[in-house]
Amino acid sequence: MATAPNPGVQNQMVPLPNGTQVRLQNGSIKTVLEHRYKDATNVLQYLVDKQKADWQSAKFCTVVQPDVTAPVIVPKAQRLPGERLVTPATNHVIATDADHPSVSDQKIYRTPGGLRAGQLDDRTRLFGPDVADHPQILNLTTVTDLTFTSQARLTIGDYRQDDSGLHVNVLVEGVLDQVAVPYDLIEIVLTKPLLIPNKPTEDTQLETMLVLTPPVNENRIQFDAFYTWTQLARLLGLPTSGVDLRHTVCTAFPQLGVEARWYDRLASGTNGVNHTSGGNKLKDGSGQIVMRPITQEDRKASEVVRNTDWNLSEVLRASRPVYEAHQNLLQPGKEMATTLEAESEFLVDTGQYQQVLGKLTKLLHTPDLWPKLGITNLKCDDLDEETKQVEPRVSKDSYFDTPGLPLLTRGVVLRRREVPKKDKAGVYLFAVKGRMVSLGGTGKERIRLASQVHLIDPVQQPQLEHFLADTSVDNAFARVLNDALPGFNPSGVAIQLVVDSKRVKYTFTLENSTTVEFSADEATATFNGKSATLHCIEFGVGHPGLFIGQGSGAQASATPVQQQPPGGTPLIMRPYHVPADLDNTALFDKRDYRQYQALRDSVLAYLFETPDPKLEPAGNKAQRLAHILGMTKEK
Repeated sequence: MATAPNPGVQNQMVPLPNGTQVRLQNGSIKTVLEHRYKDATNVLQYLVDKQKADWQSAKFCTVVQPDVTAPVIVPKAQRLPGERLVTPATNHVIATDADHPSVSDQKIYRTPGGLRAGQLDDRTRLFGPDVADHPQILNLTTVTDLTFTSQARLTIGDYRQDDSGLHVNVLVEGVLDQVAVPYDLIEIVLTKPLLIPNKPTEDTQLETMLVLTPPVNENRIQFDAFYTWTQLARLLGLPTSGVDLRHTVCTAFPQLGVEARWYDRLASGTNGVNHTSGGNKLKDGSGQIVMRPITQEDRKASEVVRNTDWNLSEVLRASRPVYEAHQNLLQPGKEMATTLEAESEFLVDTGQYQQVLGKLTKLLHTPDLWPKLGITNLKCDDLDEETKQVEPRVSKDSYFDTPGLPLLTRGVVLRRREVPKKDKAGVYLFAVKGRMVSLGGTGKERIRLASQVHLIDPVQQPQLEHFLADTSVDNAFARVLNDALPGFNPSGVAIQLVVDSKRVKYTFTLENSTTVEFSADEATATFNGKSATLHCIEFGVGHPGLFIGQGSGAQASATPVQQQPPGGTPLIMRPYHVPADLDNTALFDKRDYRQYQALRDSVLAYLFETPDPKLEPAGNKAQRLAHILGMTKEK
């Protein structure tokens, strides 16, 4: 076994038995990205299991699973100047400096020059006119990566502290066929959490770090950022003299973030944010900078703040107590997520189901109809690119319950979902859908608390029972389950009902990048030789709307924004919801929820050719099927 590293040593290299090297940097362990090494799981188990006994700081370490496919880089010498390698798949366009020659107009229209001018104004005000006294951007590189096909994202590659300040390495990736015309406009901002008891969480901009306009074919951008402790203190509104600056900053603000914002030209002609990634809300799994170790006490204290985001998640690492306690069940490097699910689900008969499929196919191929429904884009996730035919996906939902079926009886979902044609080897997506609140007691406007996690297949019964019974602070999944059915005893939990579904899924994009997901399902279950089939249609908020203020640059104030509860402990931004987040009527007043309502109602009117189709709420499909099959009595 390798010698246990000294947590106090910076940049110490530790060899593992398989030859892979691990770097210790400011309390974080990160695997070196050696693409010849294909199985990062063994590295993680070695670090956490083998060294835990003699390495007391293991619970504060982070193990990041490396990409197993090296990017394909196309040398610039092989491309013609300005030649676009991939035809744009979308109509993303930005307003450029050439469109608005004056600096004042560039600021108004938020062109690249306008954003940079605003950044310089803000930095000059805070740090003085000498740019040598401003935060530094170093080692900026842009290259072409033909293999990246995921949603555009920001990833913090590494960060560390020393006596001089904070060093952050940032990677920004986009998809070549999504690059705007004539080029992407990406603003990188430094953020802090805005955390006030009994108020929604926000991620607020401290300053613009960098404004990127990369060459049109170079979709992989990497750079280093450096902030001195004095600069951070000024940005955060903290005293800069007579104090230990590093201690002051890290004590007052346990978390900072880096967020990327992709711009698009709005109908008004002004550039506006079309997509974001990163930040303290960890959108796409990265973006947060932890300034000091986060404790269970920190997490508990943060529950006085309401999370109103629809989706929250964090990659499971050894720094999360829930992973440390259940590492033989939870897949490393995968997210534990919680969601506030805004859903409207309706029963339809066979004829209506076929009508819905036909009308949606027509709508997909008739963009002229989209503006009438408030749609800016429509995509069918199940459209075969070669045949241009919609091919329903087949899924298998296995519903877990204990003897007596308390979950199915009460409509609480505990489910594994399998999609054979899409799932990779080892995928085990486990979900719980718990308590629901409705607006005014109606069944139409409902929001439900849910959680998802990836388990190690095959699942061991004792480990699953232990996980579901653990309602400690950090186990958001079990807390959702226990909130829905207090005192639930998971002893004997097992698959009780299997539902086979054919599903067609559409994604509606609205203004401000709000997306609404729609699915049409044919679900069949069998029990004791008897089968039952339901046809349902369902709407749900897929992607929250972006309603970012039009100001730019640093937002420093004379004193830090209040983010301390009565006890005085600085609050943190939780990467998960708690049950109290559901008990918040303000969720129904969110702007993207109102967009969702309007879209749902307009699409229903289009599908059924009447402004108020009389549809029966579907409720929980598994609960309804279990009752039809005689497994449960109606509750």
